[in-house]
Amino acid sequence: MSTSHGPALHTPTTIKSGHTTPSSEPQKSNIARQQFLGAALNMSWQLAVVVLVPIIGGVELGKALGSPTVWTFAGLVVAFAGSGLVMWRAMQAANRLPVPKLTDAQRRQIQKSYEEEDEEE
Repeated sequence: MSTSHGPALHTPTTIKSGHTTPSSEPQKSNIARQQFLGAALNMSWQLAVVVLVPIIGGVELGKALGSPTVWTFAGLVVAFAGSGLVMWRAMQAANRLPVPKLTDAQRRQIQKSYEEEDEEE
C-alpha cells in the first residue's frame, strides 16, 4: 500500500488470509485535509502581508512626500507582483504532493459518477 497523501477513495484492502478489511483510507483523507488546510492558511497569511504592507506603505509614503496617488499605485503594483509570487510558490508546493494511483475499477467508478452527474443536468 502506498503512503500517498492525496485524495482518498474508500476501498477495501486484501490481507494474506483472503479476508477484506476496511483500509486506512479515512486516516489518509484526514491527513490530506490537514495538508490542504495548512497550505491554505500559509498562503492566506502570506497574501495578507504581501498585499497590505506595500499598499499601506505606499499610502503613508505618498502622504509624507506629497504625491499619494503615485506611491499608492506603486504599492499596488508591488502588491500585485508579490501576490503572484505567493500563488506561484503555493502551486509549486501543491504540485510536489504525491498523487494516489487509481485502479482501473476506481477509474471506471469515477467515470460512471461523472456520467451520472451529466445525465442529471
